[in-house]
Amino acid sequence: MLTLHYNPLTISAATAIILEELEVPYTPILVDFRESAQQSPAYLALNPKGRVPTLQTPQGVLTETGAILEYLAAQHGPHLIPAVPFQAARMRETMYYLASTVHVNYAHAMRGPRWADLESS
Repeated sequence: MLTLHYNPLTISAATAIILEELEVPYTPILVDFRESAQQSPAYLALNPKGRVPTLQTPQGVLTETGAILEYLAAQHGPHLIPAVPFQAARMRETMYYLASTVHVNYAHAMRGPRWADLESS
């Protein structure tokens, strides 16, 4: 059985979507940011990064979206990863671009106060 620690306002939604699409049974556990649950000792023991998603699997814990999505594809949807190495690399190229460039820019645009506290004109 899989357990997904998530917050619906984050990229962890991608993991929930693929679990639903692949019809993989899992237990969802909300990580409530209003309560700072991601910084609780119990959650940090599970994921020292204090981030979501965290996926508990029978083999252990996975914590990065790209790794989680590849694991789910390999375990439950091998048709999602191209068999030809170059095509598989192109798939990963797109996935990493979305995760490391598009997602980061989108996320930081809504978190300005984390990075600066001076108003500018």
